[in-house]
Amino acid sequence: MMHNNNIKNNLSEAQANSTPLENSKNSLLPLSAQICFRNRHVTSDQIAKLAVETYKMKGGRGITYVDLLGKGLAVHKKQAQGMLKYHFRKETLFIVEDKRPQQYYPTAIRAEIIENKQKNTLIDPIGVAFPTRSPLSISKGPLANCMEPVIIQTMEGYILPLLPKSPLFIHNMHFKTKVSPECYSELKLPHYTRNRGKYHAEIIGNTHVDYILYSSGTVNVITTCSKNPHRLETEEDRSRLLAFFGQIRDRLIILLCDKHERLVPDIMDWQLTEADINKDIKVSDLFHFSAIRVQIRYLDNLFSICIKSMGKDTVCRLEERKHPAEKPAIEFVNDIFNPLDRFEARFSEQDSKLNEITDKLTRLVDDNSRTITESSQQISEGVADM
Repeated sequence: MMHNNNIKNNLSEAQANSTPLENSKNSLLPLSAQICFRNRHVTSDQIAKLAVETYKMKGGRGITYVDLLGKGLAVHKKQAQGMLKYHFRKETLFIVEDKRPQQYYPTAIRAEIIENKQKNTLIDPIGVAFPTRSPLSISKGPLANCMEPVIIQTMEGYILPLLPKSPLFIHNMHFKTKVSPECYSELKLPHYTRNRGKYHAEIIGNTHVDYILYSSGTVNVITTCSKNPHRLETEEDRSRLLAFFGQIRDRLIILLCDKHERLVPDIMDWQLTEADINKDIKVSDLFHFSAIRVQIRYLDNLFSICIKSMGKDTVCRLEERKHPAEKPAIEFVNDIFNPLDRFEARFSEQDSKLNEITDKLTRLVDDNSRTITESSQQISEGVADM
């Protein structure tokens, strides 16, 4: 009986010391149903960003349901798989091959992924390399053999007819200019890997620009924008290209701290030593497996045809490498936009030369006629004296 009384007393004390929580402090434990994400809560941009990061950071691997669970975008396996299938139907993701677990790749860089897959795949199933191909041939692997008729038909019936109406582009431009030789010694820059020049790199928009300075004061500027070429069609395109030239010069001014622009020459005096002119025709991603690579040299011109990835799309690129013989960059651009003016200038130059030759011939004829006349008069006078 005494033991029961002690238990009751302890319970009474515990109840007396216990204070109930206020209503505002009462909270329910979160249920899985309450934190469950639905497909609409994870945007296409989030999925695409995760897929691109995974592809670039994980050695070219696609995303799986495990990646979504690890990032907290899904609660359980079934939900993550449903989310991936949903974005696959929306064409945010695509599948290269069947795998377990299934890997999904970002559509935003589809062409680049397929191109890399083609490079990492043995064309010959037994792993024996084929002999070196001629510049005009197509890969002779099993897949390429099956596709060769389709490729040739596409080239003849689709790509070539579209070339005349396709816009013209320019990329990989090389410039040359001159600054004071003292700039070379004063600049603390790393040395260029290919020669003794000093090297500085800039990013202008989507273009990588390299500045190489030499002890003689020569500055070579190399632009790399193969995946983002500059269009050459309208006056607006010309204005943008000239503005880009100005940006290249401005970065050199900043590099040399040339606030008064006494060291860097005017852009009108910069020379263009090399440039690639191209046209792109959109084709199927399967063309990456054809390994088309054609180079044709005609006189002093080099033409090439290749299959290139342009982010989401795959294009067949036809390009010509130009060497304007150190022609002023602005003049080269003007010649592209105004070919008639170029021909008119040539015709005018030829016409002036012809006029000059005609004048010389006329003077020679007149001189000969005068000489003949004088000789005839002398002969006549001599006969008369006899």
